[in-house]
Amino acid sequence: MTKSQTVKAREDDVLDQDFITPGRFRELDGFRGLAAITVVIYHLGVPATENYPRTAPSPYDIALGELGVQLFFIISGFVILLSAIKSGSALKFVISRFSRIYPTYWFALAVSALVYFIYGNPGRHITIPQTLINTTMLQRFLRVDNVDQVYWTLAVELQFYVMVALYLIIRKGKIYRGELTTILLTWSVIGTALCLLFHPEASLGGAPKMIVWAAVAEHSSLFSLGMMFFMYSHDRKFTWHIPYFAILASLNAALMHDLAHGIGVALISLVFFIVVYLKNVPVLAKGPLNFLGRISYPLYLGHAMVGYMLVDLFYPVAGPWGARIIALVLVICFAYLVHISIETKVSASFRSFLTRKLTKA
Repeated sequence: MTKSQTVKAREDDVLDQDFITPGRFRELDGFRGLAAITVVIYHLGVPATENYPRTAPSPYDIALGELGVQLFFIISGFVILLSAIKSGSALKFVISRFSRIYPTYWFALAVSALVYFIYGNPGRHITIPQTLINTTMLQRFLRVDNVDQVYWTLAVELQFYVMVALYLIIRKGKIYRGELTTILLTWSVIGTALCLLFHPEASLGGAPKMIVWAAVAEHSSLFSLGMMFFMYSHDRKFTWHIPYFAILASLNAALMHDLAHGIGVALISLVFFIVVYLKNVPVLAKGPLNFLGRISYPLYLGHAMVGYMLVDLFYPVAGPWGARIIALVLVICFAYLVHISIETKVSASFRSFLTRKLTKA
């Protein structure tokens, strides 16, 4: 192969705007909604009684929360590759992600802190310095507890964003499909090797825990799988990488948690592939799940501390089931209000401000 042919082959391997097929993949919002509602329902069960013991026992104990989070990470891999391609540079990518996640996070953090300091929470101990450190979203790396227990996933997301941003810096905004796939394969193998070496998650502490965290070991294959699903959704070329990442993700979940989690991740991966293959699934593309998907970020961030308080508040008059139904309805309403105000308007204004200040006209 001549030098010119090599260069052309390299350029043909670039994932750019031309690679993206027009139209919005609305089923993705449905998946977001499904992931969010499973996490919310789970947290309003046993975790609510752990925060407010007088509401015990919970009328149900459904361990859906972790699977909802696993689905979120697959979705994130899908969306972040799309965002990176559209951004075309590390700076624009960082601005896009920062303005997307921080304003809503800051608002939800303020609300959660106010709930604690005004209403109280027997199951939590929160301080003002801790809350201030939480505003950075770096508390996990500073060994400071989260104000709200659900924030741990944001640290994982942040690590993933940093990895993508570094790649964009090194490659000057270009994304090479073959090279990216090789990186993802390597990352996932390392992740599974660490899961084999250090498991289960509940037993980890000290250096092993930090190593697993630093490598995003458990979730590396989920992010990678999401990226593969994105590529498949646009070029319709099925490769062995999809089942490969799905198997590793399932193995990681089984090692770090239990067999049921591993089977759950395998089923989620299969369903995600079927939906991407069909590209027309009304139950996800419209209706309640799609609506929940559009408000999923504020719903995820705001449901726990607020939801626990609402369960405790309404428990004496509505009982265990009634209190949870009321809490569910109210946190959805709260999330919708945050979505149409903070997430939509403030984030857009913040993004425009950062773009003006940090990029050249």
